[in-house]
Amino acid sequence: MIIKDNFELLNKIPNLLDIPPSSLKTYEAEDNSPRHVFTFLTLKQKHIKHFTKDKIFKFIGNIEERDNIKVITFEKYPLAVTLNGPNKNILINLKPFDVDDVASLNPNDLFASIVYGYGFSKLITKQVKISDMYAKPIIDFMTSLLIRSFGKEYGLTEIYSAGIPKLKFLLSCYIFSSFFGYSNDDKLLRKATSTAPYNYQPERNELLKYDYRSITQFLKALSDLKVMPGIKGYSFTTKIYRWYGINLLAGFEDCSRFIMAIIAASIGGSKLVPTFISKFHERAFSSIVEIGKKVYR
Repeated sequence: MIIKDNFELLNKIPNLLDIPPSSLKTYEAEDNSPRHVFTFLTLKQKHIKHFTKDKIFKFIGNIEERDNIKVITFEKYPLAVTLNGPNKNILINLKPFDVDDVASLNPNDLFASIVYGYGFSKLITKQVKISDMYAKPIIDFMTSLLIRSFGKEYGLTEIYSAGIPKLKFLLSCYIFSSFFGYSNDDKLLRKATSTAPYNYQPERNELLKYDYRSITQFLKALSDLKVMPGIKGYSFTTKIYRWYGINLLAGFEDCSRFIMAIIAASIGGSKLVPTFISKFHERAFSSIVEIGKKVYR
């Protein structure tokens, strides 16, 4: 699994932050300490129902372990959760929630943020590894999401639309390359057919012009190859951000964030990632949740 340094669609903001521990304190507040997080969530514990509940409350109930959570207000960073590179602290950023303290936060959003941060930490530090054998449900779900989002605009709503197999094939190229490190060569094209059957041979030379590690190159391929003619990074970003929020948008570029976005979407009452996306492809969504469960064992 590839860990991205930054996000092309989000003006190159970093995936992980790199703030010296001494400087990190300037973004913290006493009322947002790990102890306050534990106390606040414990009061709401009986209302939280999720498969991660026991693991997360054990985590925040351990004084030493919960000190790894830093709740900050960082104006210039738009994502709600990340890690801090120097010490791998889980950072929960209140700025996207537009609150100043954890007590003002929806408890389900706080819980979802900790679930996301805990899992993200395990994946980034490679304590849990996700291989390309898990690519299929990710590709299936993303295909459905793209059709839901852009299908009417580009004529991809009919089940027999010729553009859908090609969309799924190009998406497979992108996922295997960008998420799992496949090089842009014939092996990638063959691998993509394992999740998206498609006769690519007549277009082989054209297909290999694109660097599928890059989401902007993937979007260029969708445009040039007439799957979504004229789509640009800006229009893609605008719609995904407006409909599903920035945390799912970041998941389009980073495998660990995508899996954590799906886990967050499985938490009822949280707005970190909209829960309605589970309906787009219920079987694939459930399969990705099962993949995510590896993190919380």
